[in-house]
Amino acid sequence: MAELELVLLGTGGGRFAMITQKRRTAGIRLLSEGVNVHLDPGPGALIYSVRMGLDPQKIRGVLVSHAHPDHYADAEVLVEAMTRGMTKKRGLLAATPSVLYGNDACGPAVSGYHQRMPRELVELAPSVTFNVGRMRVRATRAVHSDPDTVGFRFERAGVGVVGYTSDTEFFEGIGGVYRGVRVLLLCLLRPSGRPWKGHMTTDDAVGVVGEVGPELAVVTHFGMGMIFAGPRREVARIGQESGVRTVAARDGMRIRIGEEITVGMGKRKHKRLNEYA
Repeated sequence: MAELELVLLGTGGGRFAMITQKRRTAGIRLLSEGVNVHLDPGPGALIYSVRMGLDPQKIRGVLVSHAHPDHYADAEVLVEAMTRGMTKKRGLLAATPSVLYGNDACGPAVSGYHQRMPRELVELAPSVTFNVGRMRVRATRAVHSDPDTVGFRFERAGVGVVGYTSDTEFFEGIGGVYRGVRVLLLCLLRPSGRPWKGHMTTDDAVGVVGEVGPELAVVTHFGMGMIFAGPRREVARIGQESGVRTVAARDGMRIRIGEEITVGMGKRKHKRLNEYA
C-alpha cells in the first residue's frame, strides 16, 4: 500500500506566536513516492526543513493558503530552492490571488520574479483542482480576514484523503467540505470561550471534528491564547466530546498514513522515502 507522510515543521499561528516563536511557524511538508510539497511556509520553513533533514531543493510544490506572513514568509526562498537557485523552470507554485496580486485586505506576498520561475503557477480558489506529482489537490472554502483564503483536500491514490482547514471561522457546511478524509488537520488559534473573527475555537472544533469523523484529527496552528491555555488539555476535550482520535500537534511531529496511521517525532528513520525528502 502507498504511504503519505506529513511532517509538521511548525505548529504555531497568529502574529504573536510567529514573533515570539513559542511555536514554530514553518508549515507542513507532505511526502510520498512522487510527492514532495511544502504547505504554508511561514517564517522558519527553510531553516527547519534543513534541520529536519528535508532538502528544500527536492521540493516539487509550494502551496500558500493566504497572504498572512505566518503562512507565506518563506515562500520565495523555497521557490528559489525548488528552482535550483532560479536556474531551472521547475515545480509548481499554488497560491491565492491575495498572495499573487494582492487584494483590499493584504498582499501581494510573492514577487512576479518568483512567480515566473516554477513550471506551473496555479491561482487558488474554492474547487480549483490540480496535481502535484502523484497527489491530487482540491482547494476548499475558508472564511477568514483575507477573503481569498482557502483550505485543501489532498488525495493520494492508495492512501486516501487528508484535509487542511487553514485559518477559518466556523461556517455552515464546513463539516461537509472535509467529509471522507482520513486525517483532518485543523487550524485552531483560540481556546474555548475566546472567539476571534476569522478563526475557530475549541468549541467550534468539537462540532467540526465530530461531523467529519476522520480516523485522526490533528489540531495545530496554535495562537498564544491556545499555547497559554494548554493545547493538550483543549485538544483532549475535542477527542472526548467528538469520539474521534485527536492529537495536539507538536513541532517536528510526523504522521504516516498507510494501511494504519501512526504518529511520531524526530528525524526520518524510514529509508524508503529518503529519495523524496
